[in-house]
Amino acid sequence: MSTKNPKTRYKLPRNRRLAGKKAFARVFAAKCSASNRYLVIYATANELPHARIGLSVSKKLGTAVKRNRLKRLLREAFRLEAQSLPKGYDLICILRATEDTALESYRTAIRSVSARAVERYESWSRMRDPDKP
Repeated sequence: MSTKNPKTRYKLPRNRRLAGKKAFARVFAAKCSASNRYLVIYATANELPHARIGLSVSKKLGTAVKRNRLKRLLREAFRLEAQSLPKGYDLICILRATEDTALESYRTAIRSVSARAVERYESWSRMRDPDKP
């Protein structure tokens, strides 16, 4: 009698993704972003104990096959870096046109750029409402 191990699913759960026009509009309305050569990240606070990600990939980056591959890479980078990302923020990542970027580059980029975007959001929110700690 053999026991089979259930397959481990390496998937980004739906509750970690931003979906819908209203969610994206709320993040873009905050106007707090940071960027590097690989991507631009917009950030705003959410009331959840984890970060959520939304992706935007322009048609300028190539065919649907290439754009979907880039989105898969970015989702995987987000999934792998989820523990090191700031908790309680919605992040929208806009990919920039680059030549075949490796997963490791996206992991480094999402970690550093999201930290800067969140820092800008926090300073913006402190200026907007100085009474909050």
